[in-house]
This record gives sequence, C-alpha cells and structure tokens, in this order.
Amino acid sequence: MFRTLRSRLLIGIAPLLAIMVALGAWAIVMFTRLGGNIDVILRENYKSVRAAQDMKDALERMDSAALFAIGGRDDRARKQYDEFRPAFETSLNIEQNNITLPGEQVMADDLTRLYSDYHRLSDRFYTLPSGSPERSELYFGELLPTFDAIKQQADAVLDLNQRNMETENDRARDAATVSVRLMILALLGSAAVATVIALVLSRSILGPILAVTDAARALGKGDYNQVVPATTRDELGELAVAFNATARRLREYQQAGTARLVRAQQTAQATIDTFPDPVVVVDPVGSVERANPAARRILGVSSSEADAPWIPLPQLQTPLAEVLAGRGDYLPSGVEQAICLRDDGQERFYLPRVLGMRDDDGPLGAAVVLLDVTKFRLLDQLKSDMVSTVSHELKTPLTSIQMVVHLLLEEAVGPLSTKQIELLIAARQDSDRLLAMLNDLLDLARIEQGGVKLDLKPVTSKDLVGQAVERYEARAHDAGVALESHVALERAAVLVDRERIDHVFDNLIGNALAHTGRGGSVRVSAKADDGSVRFAVTDTGEGIPPEHLPRIFERFYRVPGSRVSGGAGLGLAIAREIVTAHGGHIEASSELGQGSAFTVFLPSAPRENGTPRAEVDI
Repeated sequence: MFRTLRSRLLIGIAPLLAIMVALGAWAIVMFTRLGGNIDVILRENYKSVRAAQDMKDALERMDSAALFAIGGRDDRARKQYDEFRPAFETSLNIEQNNITLPGEQVMADDLTRLYSDYHRLSDRFYTLPSGSPERSELYFGELLPTFDAIKQQADAVLDLNQRNMETENDRARDAATVSVRLMILALLGSAAVATVIALVLSRSILGPILAVTDAARALGKGDYNQVVPATTRDELGELAVAFNATARRLREYQQAGTARLVRAQQTAQATIDTFPDPVVVVDPVGSVERANPAARRILGVSSSEADAPWIPLPQLQTPLAEVLAGRGDYLPSGVEQAICLRDDGQERFYLPRVLGMRDDDGPLGAAVVLLDVTKFRLLDQLKSDMVSTVSHELKTPLTSIQMVVHLLLEEAVGPLSTKQIELLIAARQDSDRLLAMLNDLLDLARIEQGGVKLDLKPVTSKDLVGQAVERYEARAHDAGVALESHVALERAAVLVDRERIDHVFDNLIGNALAHTGRGGSVRVSAKADDGSVRFAVTDTGEGIPPEHLPRIFERFYRVPGSRVSGGAGLGLAIAREIVTAHGGHIEASSELGQGSAFTVFLPSAPRENGTPRAEVDI
C-alpha cells in the first residue's frame, strides 16, 4: 500500500505517460515517412516534368521563328530563335542531370542527339537566302520532322515522370490511410486504459474527497455533527483527520457562541426593558425585533420577539419609512410635535424619535423611541395660557391708553406744546407697537390651542400673489425697492383661508422690504411642485447669518445685529403655524450679504369645479 497520495498518482499516471510517448514516437515516424515520400516526388519527378514542359515551350518558339523566316521576316526569326535556344538547352541540361527512373537515361540521350541535329539543321536553314525554295524544302523535309521527334521524346519524358508521381502519390495515400487506422486503434486502446486507470483512481482518491466534500456542505448548512472516516495514511487520511478536528472545534464554538448569543440577547432585552419610555426596535422591513413593556403597553406591540406584527401609529409611519430608506434620522425637538397617547387611562405626550441602525453593509433597521414630554407640554401650555391671559388683560388698559393719547393729540382737553405733541406721538407709536405685539401673542395662543377655524376656499396662485404685491407696492416705491411678481401657472390653485394666508404673505413681504436697502429688489413667485404650489419670497437684502437661520421660526427670536429694530419675533412663528395648519410647510434659506428666500409649500386645490367651502380647526 502506497504511503503518499503523490506516489499513487504517479503510479496511476505512468501508463498514460507511456502511451502518450509511444503514440508521439509513432506519429513522428509516420509523418517522417510521409514527408520523405512527398520529398521524393518533388525532388525526383517534378524537376523532370518541369524541364520537359519548358523544353516543349522553347521548341515551339524556335519552330515559330523558322516559320517567320519562311515568311520573309529573317530579323525577327533569328532574334526569337537566339532568345529561346538557351532556355531549351538549360531545360535539357536539367533533365540530363535528374535521371531517376529506368529508361529515362535513354530518353535523355535521344533528346540530346535529336536537339544536336535540330541545331545543325537550324544553322543551315538560316544561312539560306530569304524566300528561296531551298529554305522551304529544308524546313518541311528535315527541320519539321526533327522538331516533331524532339517534341515526342519530351512528351515521353513528361509522361514517364507523371506516371511515377501518380504511383508515389497512391503509395503515400495508402500509407496515410493505414497510419490513420492504426492511430485510431491506438487511441481507442489508450482511452480504454485511461478509463480503467480513472476508475481505479476515482475509487481510491475521489471517494475520500467526495466524502469530505459532502461533510463540508453539511457543515456549511449548520450541521456540525460530521465525522469523515480516515481509511488511509496518506494525505487524504490526514485531510480527513484535520476535517474531523475542525468540525469538533466548530461544534465547541457553536455551543459557546450560542450561549454568549443568548446572554447578549437577554442583556439587550433587559437593557431595553429598563427604559421607562416606549422603545421599539424594527428590522429593515419594519418588523418588530424588540420592544420593552412600555411599548407593548402604550403602542400595542404584542411581543418582543422577532417578526412580531405591528402597525406603527400614523404619525410614525412616514418618518419610520424614510429612516429605513436611509434618508436620515427623525429627531424633532419642539414639544409641539409631541404625540398624545393614553397610558393607564391618562393622556400623556410623547416626542417621537426614529434612529437608523447601519453598518458597512447597509441598514440594519431602526429604533423608535418615544420620550415622555408631558411635563414640558404642560409647562408650554401653561406658558401659552399665561401669555394669552396676560395679553388679554393688557389689551383693555392699553386700548384705553391709546384712546387717551388720541384725545390728547386732538387737543380735546386743551392746547399742547410742541414738545408735548412729540412725546404723545412717540407714546402712540409705542402703544401701537405694543398692541400689535399683544395681538400677535393672542393669535399665536389661539392657533396653538386650536381656537381658530380655517375657512378654506380655492384661490388661484395668480390672485394670491398679485393682491399681496399690490398691498405693498406703495411701501416698496417709498423705500426705493423694486417689487415684482412671477407666476409660472396662473391657474394653479390652492385651498386656503384667504385672511390667514394673506397674513403670512404680508409678514414675509414686509420683512423682505424692511431688510432690503434702497436699490434692492424683492421677488414673489409661484409655480406647481409635485402636488403642491410653491410660493417664494426672495430679496436681495442683508441676509441672515447661517448660525441663526435654524432658529428664525422660534417664538420671540430675533436675529442679533439686524438693521431693523422693534418687533417681538412672533411674525415668522405665526406664519409657520398658519402654513402648517393648511397642511403645508415653510422653509428659509439665506446667504449673508446676498439676500434671503422664504419658500411656502401649500397643497394644490382639487381640480373639480365648485369645490365646497371647508372649515378646519387649528
């Protein structure tokens, strides 16, 4: 029994190598013979055939020269004869030096003798006078018969060599046929031997390899209880021993890894369970993988096991889908975006946050966390109520103060000095600004508390933009600012509360004019945008610093260092609330020193005519 796989392979391949060497040697001998036969044909016969043919051609030309001479053209005749005579002699010399067949020497000698006679008669022929009867008699009596005899002898040499070439060709063909038959038999025999050797090798070598392959496939499918028998002491036996050791170690790792995985899962679940707020972990397709008791209690998640069915809240469906699609985390910060849910019969407010989980290969899922902001919501509500109450309480005495100032300015109680009038005018302006601030606070409080009803009607974008621009044309002219409008689709309509939306446009256009210096421009435009209408108010004013841009829609926030003073910082906050109540949204972009752009997106109105008026609480 062989100790190594290499020795077994060499023993099995040795007969095949011997057969290949034998067939190769035989093929070399066979090709050498065939090549020798072909060389003989070319060397011994082809030269004679070519020489005989060339002699015939040259002799024909020499005979034609004699006919020219008979016709009286001696110059051309002698020239042609002298031109082809060396060619005939050269071919005759080749034939005399290439005698290879029996009887060919006699033919060559006869050709030499006949040519000598032909040459002697030709010299005599050309010495006779041109046109003499003796020349014609010599040609037809002696020169032409000698020509025919030479031509017949050349044909005999040609025929002898051609017959020999055909004979050798048949012999070479027969030899090739025999060789092909023997080669086929040898190949069949070698194929039979190779088949036997392959069968023997497959049983002794491929059998153990197939066993290891099948065991490896089972191992790859997770079946680690695989053992391959080691029946030999060669490399295949060592492979079987190594495979068995690997399978045993994988079984050990599997058992240890399963235990660690179970502990990790238990730890992860315990960690999630410790959160008082609802936490839900979903996979890339949105199925629940984990959920803590708060999520099961409040959101209705039935189980914390994988693939548990769960339909997210309507407020969470869009953010969750966007996060799973890889569009960034959903991280709202304002308590006004909180969701009201019931927990143990009590209403509580939760701020949703959707965080994507990713690795280098792509998304792994998302974590939905609901932060309990009930206290902050109540504080915000309390603040709004307080602001509303204080604003309402201040509005009455402030109105009275305005009336008193107005009466004093009309000098209803007596004449005033110039200084008194200036002070009263300043007091009236401050009271007007304070009253406007109180009205903004009251409007914002009513909007946030849902105390305002929207009277929705379809309005074309052309009318909305055109009338807004008309209201500020005089102010823009006085400020030296170019105010222009552009409506891409004049018939595009939106379903809005005209009074509230006009307030939004008044705020945006008024701010743009206030922050744009003389010689600048303000542009109001509208165009359709995928199911909505996009309105934009763009100016060439001072712009907003990038660090302040995210906060400009916050209540009471004013950009520091602005060229416009006054105001409580409530206009943009009110505008955002109104636009949001209409189902749209507002955006801002700016470049310091280049201007700002405020964009309002409002849903398009239905295309049907006669759309009924709708009332919506905000």
